[in-house]
Amino acid sequence: MRREEPVARQVSTTRRAAIIPAARPGPLALIWWWRYEIGLALCVPIAAVWAMGTLGWYWVVLAVALLALLVGAVPVVRAGVWGRIRCVFTAHRIRSGCVEALVVNRRGRVPHVLWTAATPFGERAWLWCRTGTTVSDLEGATEVLAVCCLAQIVRVTAHPRYPALALVEVVREEKVWADGTGRYGRRESPLVAGRH
Repeated sequence: MRREEPVARQVSTTRRAAIIPAARPGPLALIWWWRYEIGLALCVPIAAVWAMGTLGWYWVVLAVALLALLVGAVPVVRAGVWGRIRCVFTAHRIRSGCVEALVVNRRGRVPHVLWTAATPFGERAWLWCRTGTTVSDLEGATEVLAVCCLAQIVRVTAHPRYPALALVEVVREEKVWADGTGRYGRRESPLVAGRH
């Protein structure tokens, strides 16, 4: 029995090491993660109050209606706004996917989502892997990330010079991604595409 006790303790320790709870983000990380939402929640009411005091409510309502008409009527503007909304959504979903796939370091910290950009095939996100996480950890979690991001495919590519930097491509339109052409038939730059 005494020989079995250390083995049981070792198995228990291994299980605890395998399932590390995700750490709560600090205040600066929360501000960074929710920067667009915080900006909208603060800037829109302040700008509306200032504009109503300066110009009057009639001009503010007219400006908002014209802005909504511009977004609704011009396809390029609508695509840009929708692309930015998708980027914000994707950044949040990548962080959630990293937590669910246990792509965390021993302190429970997920990789930083540095920037997300809209592409013709979906979104492209740059992640900075913290100490204790690697690009191969992200590569092993592509199925979970695809489900979290509501995507067909998620592809992870390591940066050739910086091993902690990963390019995560969230593919929503697989045909556009496969042939490398954009919406208007133009090929993407090979420096940006990250595909060989």
